[in-house]
Amino acid sequence: MKTYGVILAAGESTRFDVEVNKLFYKVNGKELVLYPVETFLENNEIDEVIIVCSESNMTELEGLLAKHQSVSIIVGGDSRQESEYCALQHLQNKATDNCLVAIHDAARSFISSELLTSLVNTAKKFGSASPYLDNSNFYDIKNNKFVTKKKIVDIQTPQVYKYKELFECYSFLSKNNITGMVDTTESMFNFNKFETHVIRGEEKNLKITYKNDLEIIQKEII
Repeated sequence: MKTYGVILAAGESTRFDVEVNKLFYKVNGKELVLYPVETFLENNEIDEVIIVCSESNMTELEGLLAKHQSVSIIVGGDSRQESEYCALQHLQNKATDNCLVAIHDAARSFISSELLTSLVNTAKKFGSASPYLDNSNFYDIKNNKFVTKKKIVDIQTPQVYKYKELFECYSFLSKNNITGMVDTTESMFNFNKFETHVIRGEEKNLKITYKNDLEIIQKEII
């Protein structure tokens, strides 16, 4: 069973607060986008990697990844949901119904190979897999205090599903002009109430939105 890795890198990183797109911001001498790409490429469970980027970043990414022959770079859409669908359409002539697709945010640069392997193996067994972390604390603005709610979690990426189910889901969403899905797990649930199998994620698999996010995980990557 083949597994395709899809890395979503079409965001413009407007909140990162530096002039360069965060994809190309260097940490320890290496561009952030290279961390997840190399993790996927070096993982034995991943057969091929597709990077979805914006048109404005295509040339720079192609130069950065020129030595990696097993990477395809395609232009995505105006939203995460549209970019996911672009990747699935790109795979349409090569992916089989039951092959797996692991969809990952490039901004979660420091996913470990161990977590990636666990997710793929979980999806092979259960048909799907997403990583999560507990997040039971919320700030109640009205009452100016933190409150705790049980059974609330943060869903991370990569999120792994069978190609056929993903393609049916995103085709349906596109044809019916259903937009605003924040990730693959939400899309699958809204399509047919699909219940995703979840496993524990990693603290260092934080989505890097602001430059300060790097400080939170710096100790994990030195």
